[in-house]
Amino acid sequence: MREQVEHLAAPPSDGAAAVLALIERVALDPGADAAKLERIVAMYERVKAKDAELAFNAAKGRILKKLAGIKLVKNRPAFYEIDKGKPQKGTYEAFKYAPLEEIDKHLRPLLLEEEMDLSYSDEPREHGWILIRGRLKHLPGGHFEDSFMPAPMDTSGGKSNVQGVGSTNSYLRRYIACNIFNIVVIADDDDGNGGTIDEAQTNTLLDLIKRAKVGPKFLKYMRAQSIEEAGSLEAAVATIASRDYGKAITTLAEQIAKAEAGHANVS
Repeated sequence: MREQVEHLAAPPSDGAAAVLALIERVALDPGADAAKLERIVAMYERVKAKDAELAFNAAKGRILKKLAGIKLVKNRPAFYEIDKGKPQKGTYEAFKYAPLEEIDKHLRPLLLEEEMDLSYSDEPREHGWILIRGRLKHLPGGHFEDSFMPAPMDTSGGKSNVQGVGSTNSYLRRYIACNIFNIVVIADDDDGNGGTIDEAQTNTLLDLIKRAKVGPKFLKYMRAQSIEEAGSLEAAVATIASRDYGKAITTLAEQIAKAEAGHANVS
């Protein structure tokens, strides 16, 4: 996560107001030192930035407290699509997920109440991957935090490129929102611990593991069962907690990038 700061018009705090008053006095002084004025202005910007950060953290903290009492359940089935991306009768259920609109239904009113905004932008990456940036911004002070998550384009079920981009975009937005606000989405039959990843997520990680050329150390890092304990790599990967899926994707993406960078340097 990368943190940045931007300033909009906002009421200054007592500290910022005091520095602003000092700037006005120095600016009106005919004999004022320009260098001294620059230092005071820089001080004012630092005070404003700190005030904005504190206001951001307070607003986010209030949202987190309210979200802690909300239970989100994976209740929408996803189906393998076999005819130009259209679900057909007789297809089987692959997994369940909490749709973005379900998460947004609970989150959006809290964001409005705290004058915060969560926006998204995307950009294509190499090998068909997509990177989504989620930006949580406190509008009064302008302070914001960025959260990034990459993933390969969803090509399951015979999706077209447009459908694959849309599916991946929606998928990454769900995970970014959940990561920013520590939202745990549980299965409708588990005990609230979040359960383990589903079949589709397991297959995605298996593909990335092959490309990243990682093995036992990755499983240990993800606190999953070893290959020996589970009986196979696929079974071991399937024991990764669903709450850690985003972490697994990011970790593997970083390993793939390092491997490709090393290969480029050698060649």
